[in-house]
Amino acid sequence: MRKINIFALSAVLVACASSCELKDELTGDRNGASEMGALELAVKVQGEETRAEEAVPAAEDMYVEVVSTEDGAEPVYGGFYRDLENPMRIPVGTYTVKAHTEGEIAKEMDAPYYGGDDELVITKDITSQAEVTCKIMNTKVILNLGDGFGGTFSSWTVTLDNGKESVLTFTDGTAPKYWYLAEDQVTSLTLNFTGTLADGGAELTWQKSFTKTDADEVYDDVEDYFTGGEILDITLNVDGADVPEDNRPQISFDVDVELGFTDKDETVEIPVVDVTEPEQPGGDEDPEQPENPDMPTMIMPSDGHIIYTLNGNDQPASANVEIKAPKGLKSMNVKIVAGNDDFSETINDLPSMGLDFVNDGVEMVDNMIIGQVLSSFLGGAPVSAPATGDTEYTFPVGAFFGLMNGFGATAPNAHKFIISLEDQEGNTLEEELLVTINPAVE
Repeated sequence: MRKINIFALSAVLVACASSCELKDELTGDRNGASEMGALELAVKVQGEETRAEEAVPAAEDMYVEVVSTEDGAEPVYGGFYRDLENPMRIPVGTYTVKAHTEGEIAKEMDAPYYGGDDELVITKDITSQAEVTCKIMNTKVILNLGDGFGGTFSSWTVTLDNGKESVLTFTDGTAPKYWYLAEDQVTSLTLNFTGTLADGGAELTWQKSFTKTDADEVYDDVEDYFTGGEILDITLNVDGADVPEDNRPQISFDVDVELGFTDKDETVEIPVVDVTEPEQPGGDEDPEQPENPDMPTMIMPSDGHIIYTLNGNDQPASANVEIKAPKGLKSMNVKIVAGNDDFSETINDLPSMGLDFVNDGVEMVDNMIIGQVLSSFLGGAPVSAPATGDTEYTFPVGAFFGLMNGFGATAPNAHKFIISLEDQEGNTLEEELLVTINPAVE
């Protein structure tokens, strides 16, 4: 009987212990369990009070995410603001609170996308307050067509290119679009036009560009790059009234660009410059197209193809690629495609030295390693890599001659140097230089 009582007592004690553990888990009272605080969140939407635009959403429709700043943490809340228990009890710690339009922002949208965030610390037994103001994250782009445009063109396409693989396209329509530009920090945009004339069906094209910092007024509190909440208002005016003696209409364009801001009443004008003049329909020759003086340039030795004989006397004493970037270099990438197997094996081994000429290419800007390598190729003569912001740089391709000669002739193939540039405003240029090495003359 005594054994039975002992077993019964043990069972009761285990049950009590289990019950206490369960209670502790639910209330967070066990040693080591999460200590709790509370979050009181206020969400606001820019323009909600005035309802200046019909598209302005209500704060209750914003999607809220509350996530610990610890790596890999799952959201403690993910849902609409209207459904949030406010205040909401959550474990102590540091949190990022985000509120935004439902869904993910896309490069191109038909409506504005709102978003904002805040960071706060939750303390035990304290209600911490956070306020998130959701602002427009994309740029509104409006395209206006002047009088006479519809009668001049039967169809047309206008594109805006940010130079970073994002293009906004208007085709035979002018409904406003919303473009997410802020993450790319673009300062200049290129405007491209292609149109088919209603009279005769000939095609006309041109390209123009504009830069935000060229605006007739600049504000200290406005970024140099195009960003969310701004309004790009572009107007295309066409003039085809003048008909010369050859009976070919001379089409000219007047392009106006105004930039507006959601938090300012005034707008600023941005001047537009020609990248190419309009190609007039019916012409027999392509018009001379002026160069943009701000674009990066490369002058290649030997018109881009160096040819010499192994161990001959026709090898150039030097071979320099002259690089200019008026807006300052941001990137200079060099790839090499070997013209023979031995040289290919060698450059495929260079990634171990931090120089991958084959796959991703070698970033030259601010690269201390490449300067030492080129210097060693040139017998110790000092060679420096280009620095960020440099407007000129001489790339000594001839420094590779000695190395390439050691691996023999390439003919009929050639070693290929692929050089890509990007300046501080996102303008890019890519050119190739070929080096053909003929076999030694016996």
